[in-house]
Amino acid sequence: MQSIHPLTAALAILFAASGGSALAQDDHAHAGFCAPTTKATPVLSTSDFDGDGTVTRNDIRLLRQQVRTGQYIAFFDRNADHVLDRKDIAIATAEAGAKSTELDRQLAAAYQATKAYRNIGAAIRAGFVPWTPSFHGHGTHWVQRPEKGSLGYVFDPGAPEGLNYDARGRLWAVFYYSGPSPTRLNGGKYPPGDSYVPNLHAFGEGFAGDTDVWHHHNGACFTGLNYEHPTLDARKLTFRQGLSPKECLPASAIAKGLPVAPDVKWTPQFHMLHAWIYELNRCGTFADADPDLATRSPLLESTMPKEGGDPQAPHPAYPFAGGTLCAWLSELGQTPASCAQRK
Repeated sequence: MQSIHPLTAALAILFAASGGSALAQDDHAHAGFCAPTTKATPVLSTSDFDGDGTVTRNDIRLLRQQVRTGQYIAFFDRNADHVLDRKDIAIATAEAGAKSTELDRQLAAAYQATKAYRNIGAAIRAGFVPWTPSFHGHGTHWVQRPEKGSLGYVFDPGAPEGLNYDARGRLWAVFYYSGPSPTRLNGGKYPPGDSYVPNLHAFGEGFAGDTDVWHHHNGACFTGLNYEHPTLDARKLTFRQGLSPKECLPASAIAKGLPVAPDVKWTPQFHMLHAWIYELNRCGTFADADPDLATRSPLLESTMPKEGGDPQAPHPAYPFAGGTLCAWLSELGQTPASCAQRK
């Protein structure tokens, strides 16, 4: 019998796992998305593909090379028509000498840092593992550095924490996240001491300009995550939100004041930002989700409790009225001074 390379086997599992369940979508399935008639716009405002600040011959050369491969990448699509061809080259040529924006340069940094991961085998070798099962508008989230997105987070456009893949292992977007890490293993306060505020922080740091929008997830419960022995089968993972530690973690973890168990992680809140640079998103480069991705997978609102969730919102905010977040942290024996002051 011919042996199967472990990576080949892992990819076969991935492609089966990312497809999600075949659910019929009702009329409000696109409620959190843009209108179906919305037209996509180019990722970049100029053809500065190498991110050096100016459109040069090298940028036109990079575009010509990509056109010759016959492989589509939205980052190079200058007229947002979902095709890379002579029309894009003509636009880039006409822009020769033009200065790019800071946002263009940041997006170029994100592309340069992740272009190798269009080959999902390269992403696996770099340490990326599935973070969630597949969801409509998101596909499967993969993450490389789960501890990086902490309260001390510093945004770096050239170092996204994660990737969004579809069922065929095709890369659609990169993502960034900030907040309490769901992999914290020590017994320290979480969040730390008096720096805590009920909504953690008003998050605004990110790409240049005001087109990027961070969304947040509250009471997030990850199961199946074990970073010492990670799975490449996203079907073994679950992601739910709007849950307290008692609704997520085993009693043994709560007794130790920990938001983690070997393969279960909980976090009160984290912020997230997508950049759709590999497949055009008609809802926008920084939209929360892409309505054309993983349409047969369940909607993200299916991860909310049946009571208290908003079925019309793809990223519902858990109601913190009445000190919910403080109550959640108190379940872990971690009540910051500012929570005590609220009483």
